[in-house]
Amino acid sequence: MRAVQRLVPTLLVAAGLGACSGGDVQQPQISIAAVVSSVTLDGEGTQGTLEQSALPAEGAAPALNVSSPAAAINGGSFLMSVTSAEPFSEVVLGLQSAPDYYKVVLPAPATSAGLLVTLDPGAPEGSLTLYVVGGTSPTQYGPVLPRSMSVLRVGSGDVQVSVAWNSAADVDLHVIDPSGEEIYYGSRSSTSGGELDLDSNAACASDQPRNENTVWPTGEAPTGTYTVRLDYWDACNALQTDYVVTVWVKGQEPKVFSGTFTGEGEHGGAGSGIDITTFNR
Repeated sequence: MRAVQRLVPTLLVAAGLGACSGGDVQQPQISIAAVVSSVTLDGEGTQGTLEQSALPAEGAAPALNVSSPAAAINGGSFLMSVTSAEPFSEVVLGLQSAPDYYKVVLPAPATSAGLLVTLDPGAPEGSLTLYVVGGTSPTQYGPVLPRSMSVLRVGSGDVQVSVAWNSAADVDLHVIDPSGEEIYYGSRSSTSGGELDLDSNAACASDQPRNENTVWPTGEAPTGTYTVRLDYWDACNALQTDYVVTVWVKGQEPKVFSGTFTGEGEHGGAGSGIDITTFNR
């Protein structure tokens, strides 16, 4: 049986995104681009555009229902599900008092959409509140909805590979470096300098982050081909588990992959799981 071991970073309150006894406090005029690297429509690949304006004023567009995780990591991605009783044609994502926001336009009006939100590797640790708005035209928007989560600080550098998922399942990240050495829960570091610095939900002991992260610090990642695999170790009674894998390579744009696991899980070890991607540094 897999041992229950966790590497969870200590939470610190970050200026501009920290919480105090009076609730979340947002630093005025912090750009959302300093916290969120990109917003993409899941399954479509449509990228959100960065608009240089304050959040739209509330109008007659339908209200949204928004589901997002309780925790995320810097440099990682997560799925934000958006639904409404009436069709909407775009979704806005921003920060309170920010001078800009992301706007994602749907291919056609719909009552549901999934957004893949990728945090910048430099995103600070602490409490983050994102504001979500639905729209039906460039001038009609609905109520502004706050969604709060904790941002956990993990390692970033030359190479950062992470996974996030949305159930109590035990999902394991496996990254194979150019020499063929595999980093996963059973071998948390490699001679090339890579390290699994966050391991979550080990053996169904739900610890809430539901993220795992493997990193090669700046100046340590070898050149060559890397392979990313994902293993559904145990469903932990979840009927379905949606996942998002994010790959950052220094000097390159992030790559984001999403999918779904079903079944009971395979309790795999070294070499287990499905291929997600290969990449070169």
